[in-house]
Amino acid sequence: MKKQFNYRQLLGENNPLLRFPALHEASLDEFSQKTYEEASLNDILKKGKMSKGSFYHHFGDKFGLYLAMLDLILKKKYSFFMPILAEKSNSGDFFGVIRSVIQASYEFMMVDPRMYHLSNHFLETDERTRESILVYFSFDYGQGFGSLITSAIHSGQIDRHFSADFLIGVLALFFSNIHKLLPPHSSSTEALTTLDQIIDLIQYGILSKKGETE
Repeated sequence: MKKQFNYRQLLGENNPLLRFPALHEASLDEFSQKTYEEASLNDILKKGKMSKGSFYHHFGDKFGLYLAMLDLILKKKYSFFMPILAEKSNSGDFFGVIRSVIQASYEFMMVDPRMYHLSNHFLETDERTRESILVYFSFDYGQGFGSLITSAIHSGQIDRHFSADFLIGVLALFFSNIHKLLPPHSSSTEALTTLDQIIDLIQYGILSKKGETE
């Protein structure tokens, strides 16, 4: 990583990948097939038809390119579920909102499987690199789900002995690992059924109802 390069200038509306679609496609192909460490910058530049001089000017290095790539993916992902939180946060149906958010997250993953695979490979990246990358991205689950959880506790939908902070942490962990809970090579129907079961687990637990037997 080049300390003198301002990586934050790569994020947001000025993300240079928006101006280089061929490089964007080449980067998505490579990073979706390999971890950050394994990905070949030379292959990306060759397929993306960009010179090294131009690349280093715009992105700094491979780390900068990876940040720019993740920035676009995360913004796309948030665009799927943030409107649901904004629209339904006052509906009074906590678990219904969570189901909708999970379905939207799944729909995001299916828009382009490469984005889904890249997210998986990101989790396989070595811890030091992953932590360096996460410094630039911080979705505030407290802000996103905090009021929703607090309202659900006050309305009796959630047991009061659970704190809002604890539940925010649980949801953050859950939404960061949805892909690990889906059956391998599952169809859309199978995946959505599994996601529904997960919400049932969160809502009702695994304790058998009194009197139920096999």
